[in-house]
Amino acid sequence: MLPSLLFAFLIAQPATASGGYEQARATARSGHGDQAVAELLALGEDVRAQQLLCTVYVTLERFDDGIHTCEAVARANPSSSEAQLLLARAYGAKADHSGAFTGMKLVGKIRGSFEKAVELDPTSVEALSDLGEFYVSAPGIVGGGSDKATVLVDKLMKLSPARGHRLLGMIAQKNNNLPAAEAEFQKEIEQKHSPESYVDLANFYAHEKQWEKASAAALSAIRRDTHHGADSIDAANLLVKMNRELPAAEQAYRDYLAGSNQTAGAPAFKVHTLLGLALAKQGDKAAAQSEFAAALELAHNYPPARKGAQ
Repeated sequence: MLPSLLFAFLIAQPATASGGYEQARATARSGHGDQAVAELLALGEDVRAQQLLCTVYVTLERFDDGIHTCEAVARANPSSSEAQLLLARAYGAKADHSGAFTGMKLVGKIRGSFEKAVELDPTSVEALSDLGEFYVSAPGIVGGGSDKATVLVDKLMKLSPARGHRLLGMIAQKNNNLPAAEAEFQKEIEQKHSPESYVDLANFYAHEKQWEKASAAALSAIRRDTHHGADSIDAANLLVKMNRELPAAEQAYRDYLAGSNQTAGAPAFKVHTLLGLALAKQGDKAAAQSEFAAALELAHNYPPARKGAQ
């Protein structure tokens, strides 16, 4: 058999025949959205596969499929904090991409799943952080409130001081105490010196329309992310949104795609699309179309890529 035909034959085999969950996980991490869905579905009711399938569906913007899958996982694993956290994030992703009416209908489910995730595992930094962010951003009429977020700060400080300062920064910003908010985001950096902490500071500055400081913090995040991971993508996205330092954002996308630290949460089809949008903003329409085409080869119905390719 010719090598090219052999390769095509091997990648076409179901996950159950050639590596099971680990193969499907690698496929998802590499950003082959369509293939990842097929391999994960072939694994049936495997819990890990179903949890990952939820994430893949959400990144493909197949929100109803993601929610349906996550709800099934949560029902089958009622003591799993991770299942509730994934479900809350799936609800949140649909709310973010829906109109106000649908979004409001989902708020109760988002809050309930985040709270359940913390109840099931009070030591989960991710669950505590997400719940705190929800409390800060949601209005009191739907269960939000800075007072509720403040209750979580001590718990977070014991588990992750950096996340604790991040939440304090969000609370202060919500209460329009901008000097205190900036100080807390700076303390987050002092605690961790991570790319993520610089992204948080950049988002704070961008929200307050301090564009130069936001750009500088985003560039610091990219420089510090020497492994070219998902934090670089978050920083690049902010730069593109602000329409600043577009060549640096473009390079961050390219470094991520060329690297070995891709994740299912920031899949290649999404990053090819983001790169296409950055190129289009710089006036390189032909190169942008090539990136949209690359995205659609990996995920044939990915809405942002289809929109960009029009």
